[in-house]
Amino acid sequence: MKTWTLVSALALNVYLLGVMVMFATVVYPGLGAVERGSFPTLYQAFTGRIGAPVVAFEFLAFFITLALYAWRPDSVDLGFVHALVALGVAYFAITFAWHLPSHRALAAGDNSATALAPLLSSQYARTVVQLVKVGLLSWLLAR
Repeated sequence: MKTWTLVSALALNVYLLGVMVMFATVVYPGLGAVERGSFPTLYQAFTGRIGAPVVAFEFLAFFITLALYAWRPDSVDLGFVHALVALGVAYFAITFAWHLPSHRALAAGDNSATALAPLLSSQYARTVVQLVKVGLLSWLLAR
C-alpha cells in the first residue's frame, strides 16, 4: 500500500504536469489567436469544461501527496513529504493569488497580449512548481 501511494502520487502529478505544459504551450497562447468577437463564447466553453479533467486532478494530486503522511514507504523521509506538501501549497498559492485573478480580463472578453501576459506568466510558474514536484516524486520512487 505504501509504495502504491507513492506511485499514485507520481502518476497523478505527472498527469497534472502534462496538463500544465499543454496549457502553457498550446491552449493559453492559442487564445490570443481567436478573433475578438468569437473569444467570449470560446472562453466560456473552455472554462466550463476544465472542472473534471483539470481542477479535480489538481486537488487529487494534492490530496494523494497528503496521504503520504500516513502511507509512505519506509525509505521516504518525512522531510520529503513536507517538501512535497509545501510544493503543493505553493502551487495553490500561485493559482489562487495570481493565476485565477489573471482570468478576469479574459472572462470580460479581452484576449489581447496584455491580458494574456499575466495568465501565461502565472501558468509558467505553476508548471515549474509542478515539474519540481514530479522530479522529487520520481527521485523518491527510483530510490
